[in-house]
Amino acid sequence: MAVAEVVVVGGNYMGAWEEGPNCWRWKSSTKETVPIPLRRNGSYDDMVQSVIESGELECEPKNIVISYVMNGRGKIHPTFINNDRHVSLYMLGVIANGSRPILRINVVPRSPTISSP
Repeated sequence: MAVAEVVVVGGNYMGAWEEGPNCWRWKSSTKETVPIPLRRNGSYDDMVQSVIESGELECEPKNIVISYVMNGRGKIHPTFINNDRHVSLYMLGVIANGSRPILRINVVPRSPTISSP
């Protein structure tokens, strides 16, 4: 059996993270997701380029913030993808258990400094 080189995940481009009293929540004006093809062994730059192309965005790669939801001890935490290592960890989860957490895509005026909650 051959392993597919490309995995398609969903992306939500219309929201932002908000901190609640007990957890973080993704506030979105739509539940619509856009398919985003990702290469299994792709880099962070590959992921950003695919996100821009899939969302038909007109922005610089440095203005893209990519995250997804990670559950830990009953709480929901946004997990940010901002380097090759984070892409590898996300793809390991996709490959290992077949889950495909929806990517949360924010376009910001400038590249922010992101600290984990």
